[in-house]
Amino acid sequence: MTSPALDLVIDARPRGPRGLLAAEVVLGRSLLARLIDQALDVAGPGRTVAVHARGSEREALEALLIDAAPGRVALRSELPSAEAVVLRTDRLYDSRRLRRAVRRGERPETAEIWRLDRPESLATAEQELTRRLTYQPLGRYWAFPIAERLAAALQHTRVRPNAVTLAAATLMLGGTANVACGGLGWISRTATALAFATALVLDTADGRLARLQGTCSAFGQWLDQVLDELADLALHGAIAWAMFQSGAPAYWLVLGILYASGKYMFLVQSLTGAELEKAAGEAPPPAGSTSRIRGVVAAMGHADLRWHLWIVLALVGRLDLALAAYAVYFPLRALAGIARKGVAHA
Repeated sequence: MTSPALDLVIDARPRGPRGLLAAEVVLGRSLLARLIDQALDVAGPGRTVAVHARGSEREALEALLIDAAPGRVALRSELPSAEAVVLRTDRLYDSRRLRRAVRRGERPETAEIWRLDRPESLATAEQELTRRLTYQPLGRYWAFPIAERLAAALQHTRVRPNAVTLAAATLMLGGTANVACGGLGWISRTATALAFATALVLDTADGRLARLQGTCSAFGQWLDQVLDELADLALHGAIAWAMFQSGAPAYWLVLGILYASGKYMFLVQSLTGAELEKAAGEAPPPAGSTSRIRGVVAAMGHADLRWHLWIVLALVGRLDLALAAYAVYFPLRALAGIARKGVAHA
C-alpha cells in the first residue's frame, strides 16, 4: 500500500529574533500548529502534509507535532519537489483565500495576510490575526481589501498612520456637518454616504499602515478611538438637530441626549468593569439560545455594522432611523451591563 503523495509542504525553517518562527505562539497556538490545520484543510481527506525542517531542528519540531493529526503529518529533511505547494511559517495566510489559490493552481503567496520576516511584524502578528478574526464582519469584503492596498502603497512614503486617522475623522465630520445642515437632495445624500464609506476605508487602513511601518503606538490607538467616538456622537447629535430644524417634534432632541448619555454610560461600565468581574469570579455566558441572543445583541452594537448602517441610511436620507434605534439600544445595554456587574459583585 503506497503512501499519499507529499505535494503540500510546510517550510518550517524560517527563523525570527527568538529562534524558530514555527514555535512562536500567536493567540494561544504555535504558528506551526495553525499552519498545519490550514494545510490539512487544503490537502483534503486522506492526503499527507510534509513539514520540511533542518536536521538539527527535528527534535524541536517533533515536540510541536505531538498533537498533530496522526498519520497525516510527516517530518522531512529533504528539499520539497519543484511541483510541491510550499507554505511558510514566516507568513500568516487567509484560509479561504488559500484554499481558492491552491485549487486554481496559484501561488500560496496570493493568500498572505501578514509577513513575519521582521521583528516588528512578529510583535504585531497577534493584533493582525485578531483583527482579521473579529473586525469588520461586513467591511472585510470590500473596505479591508481596499485598505490593504492603500496601506501597502503608503508603506514607504512619509505618510504616517495618524495622518490617515485624521483624514478619516475629517471625512466623518464633514459628512456630519452636511447632515446637520439638512441636506436631503440626492447629490447631498450621495456625497455624505461616500464620505462615510471613504472614512471607513481610511479608518481601516491606519492600523494596517502602522503595522506595516512598525509605527504602532499607544497614542495612535488612543487618537483613533477618541476620533471615532467624537464622530459617532457628533453624527447622532447632528441627526437630532436636523430633525428638530426640519419641524419634527422636540423629542428628537431628547433622543439625541438619550443617545449621548447611553453611549457614555455604556463605555464607562464596559471599560471599568473588568476588575469587578474578576473579583466576583463571574461565570462565562451560558451556552444555547441565551448565548445566541447575547451574541445578536452584541452584534447590533458592532462599530462596523453601525458604520455600514450609516452609509446606507445616509444614501436613502433616513439617518433618523439610526438615532431612533440606538437612542434605545445603548441606554438599555448600559443598564443591563450595570445590573449584571452589580448582581455578580453583590
